[in-house]
Amino acid sequence: MYQQTDKKLHDQKALAEMYLLSLTDKLVTSDSSTFGYVAQGLGGLKPWILYKPKNHTAPNPPCVRAMSMEPCFLRAPLYGCQAKTVNITPFVRRCEDRLTGLKLVGSADEFLL
Repeated sequence: MYQQTDKKLHDQKALAEMYLLSLTDKLVTSDSSTFGYVAQGLGGLKPWILYKPKNHTAPNPPCVRAMSMEPCFLRAPLYGCQAKTVNITPFVRRCEDRLTGLKLVGSADEFLL
């Protein structure tokens, strides 16, 4: 299915689906899945992320466990930040499924599997 903007019923169904996904005990999502990001955040889940095949070949590894329940910010914010980099960096990592994405982690060593 594709995004249908300004259609209230479609938006309600999408929200219901994301909420239902968040109620699962385990979650497997495709990479860069908006529904998956919302579900993992709502449910406090660390999902397994399936990578997309390239040239009809499965990547190695085909999936990876998310480093935290936080969703991926698809790109870093462009506005200025007053905090010192050294204080923030231990809690920010690149997303598993987006080269330009950033996500928050609980501590510097939480991203290790």
